[in-house]
Amino acid sequence: MYGYVRPERGELRVREYERFRGVYCGLCHTLAARYGPALRFAVNYDFTFLAMLLAGPDEPEPCARRCPYRPTRKTVCPGPSPAMDAAADYTVVLAYWKLRDGAADGRFFPALGSRLLAAAIGPAYRKAASRRPAFARETERSLAALAALEREKCASLDAAADTFARILAAAAESAGNGPRPEAGDSAGDPPRVRAVRELLYHLGRVVYVLDAADDLASDTAADAYNPLRYRFDTEDGRLSPEDEAGLRVTLSHSHNSIISAFQLLDGTPYTAILENIIYLGLPAAAQAVFSGTWRAGRRPGREERSRL
Repeated sequence: MYGYVRPERGELRVREYERFRGVYCGLCHTLAARYGPALRFAVNYDFTFLAMLLAGPDEPEPCARRCPYRPTRKTVCPGPSPAMDAAADYTVVLAYWKLRDGAADGRFFPALGSRLLAAAIGPAYRKAASRRPAFARETERSLAALAALEREKCASLDAAADTFARILAAAAESAGNGPRPEAGDSAGDPPRVRAVRELLYHLGRVVYVLDAADDLASDTAADAYNPLRYRFDTEDGRLSPEDEAGLRVTLSHSHNSIISAFQLLDGTPYTAILENIIYLGLPAAAQAVFSGTWRAGRRPGREERSRL
């Protein structure tokens, strides 16, 4: 997806890094098992984080699996679990709609490529949507609302970020392995689900704002929609120091909300890794975006696979 939700590897203990790598590889294997080998391309850091966040207090029995890209190497991965299945389903749903969004691109060849890929994974999407209907509906509804904001050239960063954040927040439906709601609870959801929803909502805001800041120069050059272009006075696709400072404050508010929600959750085998991502990884990603080094050194893709 975007790749901003990743750990600071240098701050992870060896066993924590191996466990994170195992979840990443486990998600890759789960995608292949549930939707076919071609869907391995959709594996990413963001939904590896989600798989760990949704995990219960007991880690699934680990198993050694061989990487199809490096057949000589085996990785110890967690066994099948509801959290891993949910993360794989959400990955397919969002990958499909991301391709559909790309198919609406005005440029012929990129749009054609996205359209063909979306058609190719259509059967997998329909299977994932039947398994996670609420998430699929929210994704379709929110992306349609986001497209409408783009057509209007909406200058409200909050409106655009909120629309995207609701997609990730919908994934909290799979966090319901906590205690039942207390009598009179107007929210109607277990406390764990409410905390995960709050965390994912603000994580979605952070991801959207970082992506907008990262793409500002290229969107300006291509005359593409980016709420920062209309919200601030930019020069050659760059924010002024004052506007950048204001944007950092917005990110800081959402980051603090992520931390507050995370502190309400019980510990799991992945707590130390999640702490690393939330307390260190997200601020490091933001710093890289604002310093202009993200695309050069931290953008996902081949680099993402090589680090793992």
